[in-house]
Amino acid sequence: MTPASTTPARRIISPRHARALADHGPGWAIMWDDRHDQPVIVRPEHGDDGALLEICDYEDMFFLWGDCDSCGDAHTCEACMPGGRPDFAVIAAHMTDILGDFYLDRDDIAACMPLTLPYTRALTGHGLQRRFQGHREDHAFNQFYRSPEGRLVKLKIPLSPTSAPAPAVPLTIEWTYLGLTGADDSYPVTNVPADTPPADIAALINTHLAIHPTHTHHAWHERHG
Repeated sequence: MTPASTTPARRIISPRHARALADHGPGWAIMWDDRHDQPVIVRPEHGDDGALLEICDYEDMFFLWGDCDSCGDAHTCEACMPGGRPDFAVIAAHMTDILGDFYLDRDDIAACMPLTLPYTRALTGHGLQRRFQGHREDHAFNQFYRSPEGRLVKLKIPLSPTSAPAPAVPLTIEWTYLGLTGADDSYPVTNVPADTPPADIAALINTHLAIHPTHTHHAWHERHG
């Protein structure tokens, strides 16, 4: 069964699925498995190739990256955690909504996430982890990575080579963690040739992080920025 043939009514996260993610704890994520039309609890790296559609991980499940109106800095919100105890029905409803939104990009995620694998593997060697699954924007696929200190970097990977004699499209590294400090109130970027080896890109990012001050950035931009 292909993603397009799966009916939206069947893509539902139940309270027991949300509770299962909570029971697994840190380092686990809930994803949608099209092959069996159901959610699965797996390690985040199982979403690296796009075969599974990532919904959220344990670390985000009690505030769901800021969608809750009462979300605070403590990474919990009163709607999901009334009285400090999780309401799995509310959390599951949020997960179902998130799944519906993310599923609109299902085909792009399945097709493009394999392109990120060499960069993900190279950056993992420097301690950076993939943050959510990426999204397509025009002729590039954007993927966020996060350092152990919470600093965000985005790769904008060109999707198709430019035919000669037009100039080649570069791969862009966006230094998201530095904030809107670039030209025209934008995030600063570095462009490199698209055929630059992933190991060299990972080394460049690691060096950049080492010589710049620590900044963090809200997770909303990780998915939508």
